[in-house]
Amino acid sequence: MKKVIIIGAGAGGLAAAYELQKQDVDVVVLEKAEELGGLAGSLKVNGTPLERFYHHLFASDKAAIELIEELGLSPKLKFYPANNAIYYEGKIYPFSSPVDMLKFPPISFLSRIRFAASSAYLKATNNWKSLEQQLALEWMRKWAGKQATKVIWEPLIYGKFGDRAKDVSMAWLWARIHYRTFQLGYMEGGFEQIYEVLAKKITDKGGSVQLGKGVDEIKSNKKGVSVRTDDGKTITGDAVLVTVAEPLFKKMAKLEAEAPKHEHLGATCFTLELNKSLLPTYWLNINDTSFPFLAVVEHTKLMGPEAYGGKHIVYVGNYIPRDDWRYTSEPAELLKKYIPYIKELNPEFDESWIDEWHFSKAPFTQPIVTRDFAEHIPPLKTDLPHVWMANMAQIYPQDRGQNYAFAMAKKVVKLIEEDLNIVDK
Repeated sequence: MKKVIIIGAGAGGLAAAYELQKQDVDVVVLEKAEELGGLAGSLKVNGTPLERFYHHLFASDKAAIELIEELGLSPKLKFYPANNAIYYEGKIYPFSSPVDMLKFPPISFLSRIRFAASSAYLKATNNWKSLEQQLALEWMRKWAGKQATKVIWEPLIYGKFGDRAKDVSMAWLWARIHYRTFQLGYMEGGFEQIYEVLAKKITDKGGSVQLGKGVDEIKSNKKGVSVRTDDGKTITGDAVLVTVAEPLFKKMAKLEAEAPKHEHLGATCFTLELNKSLLPTYWLNINDTSFPFLAVVEHTKLMGPEAYGGKHIVYVGNYIPRDDWRYTSEPAELLKKYIPYIKELNPEFDESWIDEWHFSKAPFTQPIVTRDFAEHIPPLKTDLPHVWMANMAQIYPQDRGQNYAFAMAKKVVKLIEEDLNIVDK
């Protein structure tokens, strides 16, 4: 029996292990964290799993929907109408539908028409390759108009990418518009259920999922691979699949520490358990660059607070460089700095509304998708014999998401099976 060692028990790693076992491949999954799910890992609120970073699916997320159905979890997946808004110049404006967009007061009627027409074009066209070498903000100024770009797109893209906003490829923005739907999906009881079921199916078939097990070194040759874990143990196998970011892989593989071809932003996220509702909407984009955070998401506007013991769950999220003060600050001090801005969103808000809070951060979450991004995408097959890598920098022009991790897992598993001469059953 062939054996594959998988590094990372996130969406890609667990889905790949599950697919490999369909071909009777022995799998060992190693995860440094003490929980499943990677960036979709969860904490618990009144006993109910809740993702540390806000998550939902779109109705177009075929790979995720198919896997959820295959795992017997479809009854848990519910879709809801989008309930989004924009905060601009001290006011919250609904921004969930084409009608909302055509009524958006901060820009002129002609600008609304241009914004709607450019968005409709991006929604309809599949020809993203023609947009790859164009800059997102320049394209939007030309086609959506200068006013709509200044009010809508510039704050969002600068809020996400900071000084690198001017370098972002239009292909990235096309993907954000093209694949998104006006229906949002969430699983009753949280997405953690996917990862728990995957882990159980893996172990039930004799595989191993080891949490709290980091990797210090990967070695390989034509005959096979070995992985040394951070407790000094060595595991051998026929192949390795690495699902962490490329800089972490290079450290494990003891490769030369050259400057990374792709830059990644880190992510930080507060999860607030409130005793009152903060927002009139689920998703609020902060189109005010003076704010120290990018988005505020009241999760319980989608699901309702009943599953969390009546608590109103609010995320306050950011994508920022790892040397930024919002990444390096002590969480309690950071929250104090955020409080006045949260109050601007709802003047009635008081710190006493916060019953409990949690803080999460991750170093490699948002690739900066520049015009030359495609030229530097690492192949799924690394230069090391029988060593594979599959992470969020390889799903271009998308840049992250459970759906794309599940789809990539199937793709890389096929290549591993070919490499190991495994015949489909």
